[in-house]
Amino acid sequence: MSPEPTSTQISAWFTGPKAENGEAFAQLLGRVVADYHYWRRNYFPQDGIVVDSHMRREHADFWDSFDDKLNELLALLKADFPFHSPRYAAHMLCEQTLPSIAGYFAGMLYNPNNVTAEAAPVTVRLELEAAHMVARMLGYGEDSWAHITSGGTVANIEALWIARNARYLPLLTNEMRDLLGLEPAVFEDWRSVRPLDCLRMLEGVFTEAEEKYGANAETVRRAIWAFRQAKSNAAVAGMASVIEHCGSKPYLFVPETAHYCLSKSLDVLGVGRGSLVSVPVNDQFEMDVGALSSLLGEMESSGGHALAVVAVIGSTEEGAIDPLNELLDLRSAREDAGKQSFWIHADAAYGGYLRTMTVPSRIGLGDPKTTVRVGSQSVELELSLPHRSACDSLERLGECDSIAIDPHKLGYVPYPAGVVCFRSNLVKALARQDAPYIEEAASDPSAERSAEGIGVYILEGSKPGAAAASVWLSHKLIPLDGSAHGVLMRESVRNASELHTLLEQWPSLTGEESVRAVTLCTPGSNIVCYAFRATNRDMSLQEINALNRRLYQEFSMTPGADRPIQDQRFFVSRTVLSSAQYKVQTVKGFLDRLGVCEEEYEREGVFLLRSVLMNPWYGAAKARGQYYVSELVGDLFCATRRITSS
Repeated sequence: MSPEPTSTQISAWFTGPKAENGEAFAQLLGRVVADYHYWRRNYFPQDGIVVDSHMRREHADFWDSFDDKLNELLALLKADFPFHSPRYAAHMLCEQTLPSIAGYFAGMLYNPNNVTAEAAPVTVRLELEAAHMVARMLGYGEDSWAHITSGGTVANIEALWIARNARYLPLLTNEMRDLLGLEPAVFEDWRSVRPLDCLRMLEGVFTEAEEKYGANAETVRRAIWAFRQAKSNAAVAGMASVIEHCGSKPYLFVPETAHYCLSKSLDVLGVGRGSLVSVPVNDQFEMDVGALSSLLGEMESSGGHALAVVAVIGSTEEGAIDPLNELLDLRSAREDAGKQSFWIHADAAYGGYLRTMTVPSRIGLGDPKTTVRVGSQSVELELSLPHRSACDSLERLGECDSIAIDPHKLGYVPYPAGVVCFRSNLVKALARQDAPYIEEAASDPSAERSAEGIGVYILEGSKPGAAAASVWLSHKLIPLDGSAHGVLMRESVRNASELHTLLEQWPSLTGEESVRAVTLCTPGSNIVCYAFRATNRDMSLQEINALNRRLYQEFSMTPGADRPIQDQRFFVSRTVLSSAQYKVQTVKGFLDRLGVCEEEYEREGVFLLRSVLMNPWYGAAKARGQYYVSELVGDLFCATRRITSS
């Protein structure tokens, strides 16, 4: 492995809080525009100009309006949030890498549509290469399939779309065999067939049909016809037909921390939101795999089947990482015992890039101590760093059947850029849509595996090639391993641990103990959730919620705020714990520490402040005497004392 980048080298990757790299980057973008115009001028130069000097002189009024409206737009944008600043510790937004901006800008000028190589001959290739870089970082091999989406929601829906279609392949392929006059496959229970074996079954039907009838276009056509006639083909016959045919109801198992798009996906896929089973999490908001095992047993006893089990790798509220290693071991144990198997999907939209800390080997989280600023004094603190089991999970991501990940979050590239990755490129045959104007006719699954198209295999249609150029250029220049990107991830996790420790210990460090912060849990990655309360008097949960809502209003720019964005010293976000999502048992320890009863929680829910520590500048700022995390905590406590004493 090459030497770790220094803070000076990392600072070259971004514009900088004060646009320190802005002048050099502006020159680079100017070169991009000049090169694009040069390309235009030199395409059939003999064609001559169309817009001559006389016409351009008559454009004065338009260009005056253009200039005025552009200035108006630039002025309006000044009221946007300063996502680049270390003072912004709110949502999952931050600096973008300079290569990603340059790549997007360059790609945007050419405006390719990555639905097909016929409209984007360059950026389709870049998309496949960039997606493969991400898939390889996640642990997938050369026979995987990955592409860029608009974001994690589409990536998750697409993964579950494929999981749904793959689930019924044992039944579907036996129907095909019957229609084609082939011997049926033998299995004790179609629900116990491993996901990868399910995918191989479809390829096997085509192979056997070609052996019997000849490897020609007519055999492929007959096999495709049989595929479309099957009653257990959810894509053609619909879920009602499939459920009637198999006599078993499908269920999707997700942890309590699951993103709402997973419920949405069941609606979109025709399975129904009622098929979602919420799996309890522990007090660190990680899936309880023992509880999942019990729920799977109950489902099995009732005659149902698992469509898939979703592991969350970086929950959007708490940043928690599910114990994927335990989940994979549970599936293996069930398969060995002849019980139902299931597709495992990892929703790593937020946390997937944390795996760069483990590639090619773990780089660790560094010294468990850090220096903070309390008043005018520097103080050394012991950090509560995430436990090693998170890396155990990250290292085994490549054993999942599918993964969703967002480059536009911890990949530090512009929107829109998600990626969906599949362990096997055999899934492409299940996703194939007929679109003769963008691809040639469908072929057998073996041929589909090596096809280089995108549009006929995905949920989206038109999609920006600029996003592919952005992801490609950024990941080409900043390797997705512990020598580069992993260092960013490590510092992000350490900064969240610093915030967590300061929130917990600030009263004892300052001697001002009239108020305190109660953290939801130790950070699983780089997100911290917390609530404030007074300590010198009893407070109901309703009063605690009102206090934290007031704090949120002071540390955010809510709609209708009458102060300029430049006057806002720090930004935080917020979330709400409710009994509709988290059972009392999950949050009981937090409720006890907050000093509220279970009945209040079930009635009120808990309003929490939330900070995402994505910014790459905290460490570099410390080296120059600016302790942003300490300042944020100091301001939060000062505001809490003022509000509670008024």
